[in-house]
Amino acid sequence: MDQEIESNLAQTESPLLKRNLSWIDLAVILGGIVIIYVLLAYGTFRIMEWWPHERVLMYLNAFMTQLCFFLLIWTLKKIRHWEWADFGWRAVSLREILSKILGLYAITWTINIGYVLVLLKYGLTPPSTDVYTKLLGQTTWYTLILNLFLAGVLAPLIEETLFRGIIFRGLQAHFGKWTAAVISAAIFSGLHLQAYGFVPRFVLGIALVYLYDKYKSLYPSVALHALNNIIATLLAASLSI
Repeated sequence: MDQEIESNLAQTESPLLKRNLSWIDLAVILGGIVIIYVLLAYGTFRIMEWWPHERVLMYLNAFMTQLCFFLLIWTLKKIRHWEWADFGWRAVSLREILSKILGLYAITWTINIGYVLVLLKYGLTPPSTDVYTKLLGQTTWYTLILNLFLAGVLAPLIEETLFRGIIFRGLQAHFGKWTAAVISAAIFSGLHLQAYGFVPRFVLGIALVYLYDKYKSLYPSVALHALNNIIATLLAASLSI
């Protein structure tokens, strides 16, 4: 009877708990991310030596980064024979998650505004050479569309699968939820390679982990990530007009 109960529980277990990543899996994923960043940065700088269209190259780098992330996810999926549900792509009710997403968005932006005010008080502003400043500033209608697609659609879908569905899950199996949340949020923020923006992205990373863990689904974290990026992109565009 006990065996039958355990069998039934295993069959009804959340997809997020069915499969775990080993240390080797995590090392390969994190190593792959580092290699992607290094190779794309090297390639971008080499191309820039003879084709100095910096803005175009930054867009190519951004899209190639997301493509390489997707290939990394796809490779893990094929090697480990995972289904998309194993990453957390499980449907949830919009009515169930909407208020939580909006509440967390308000909290993260309140913290971000406070953080920005502190930086401004001490005379710290984003450097003009910052990649995000260059991409989001001086927008035209077609660059705004590109920015919205890249930041509001592509990045949330792929990065949530990678950072929450793989990295957080893998770390959680070895460290526990809260330690994994802090480490994965720090990795998520640090890999944006933007020192002054580390704290806001870290806070966002914690909120995204919370949603993913609470609902055992990527949809809420993707929604918050997309909402955050879309509004940030639109604000940046309006300020550059």
